[in-house]
Amino acid sequence: MKAFYILICLNALFLNACISQNDCSNLFTFNTDSSFEMSAYGTTNNLLSVTNYEVSHIRQTLNGKTAFLSAVNRDVSKKRDTLEQENYEIECTSNSVVLNHRNVVPAFLYDEYSNLEFDISKIALDVPKNLEIGQSLDDAVLEIDILATPIKHKIKYLLKDRCVTATETITTPAGTFNCIIIESKTSMKPQNENAGFVKHWFAEGVGFIKQVDYNKKGQVSSVNILTELQL
Repeated sequence: MKAFYILICLNALFLNACISQNDCSNLFTFNTDSSFEMSAYGTTNNLLSVTNYEVSHIRQTLNGKTAFLSAVNRDVSKKRDTLEQENYEIECTSNSVVLNHRNVVPAFLYDEYSNLEFDISKIALDVPKNLEIGQSLDDAVLEIDILATPIKHKIKYLLKDRCVTATETITTPAGTFNCIIIESKTSMKPQNENAGFVKHWFAEGVGFIKQVDYNKKGQVSSVNILTELQL
């Protein structure tokens, strides 16, 4: 299969402005006017949160480029709606794109810990820039801190046996996208009954489109999905 190039839009991810000739030029194209929205759903398909991302600025680095994202999150899983301003990054290196933002965290965690605060500054999901069906990827570990003042609980979301498995055309509220799928086995430390495996959908020219987490019985435990996109 012809190498598949992932362009990251926030959540990621994206976008129309061409950048200088370097190793990121075919993978990482951003426009500071671009924005997108991701929605998170829980185990009963209940809406948990809606996060709006904007690319605030882009910085050249030694290895490529970094896009800085400004995000406003409306957390509807709590007793009351709350608006939270947060900042994230998407980094392009010579070999991959590294995603650091709220919607690579499984949404069921926001449901289970709805009354507590999250620190996800340590999360980093690495996606190689050239993907082919059958390709195996490195394992990934996302570290999440749950804040129950003055106590901080650490959770690890582990993705193992990551593999590019298929292509698929999917439709979301943001549009129809031709995607490549990465599947991984998942586990949590401490253990969590909602962990089992996860599927990620990425679209050329757009980036991260959808994430579905499944429990060990194969039942959907949560969904993160692109619901708006402005390039």
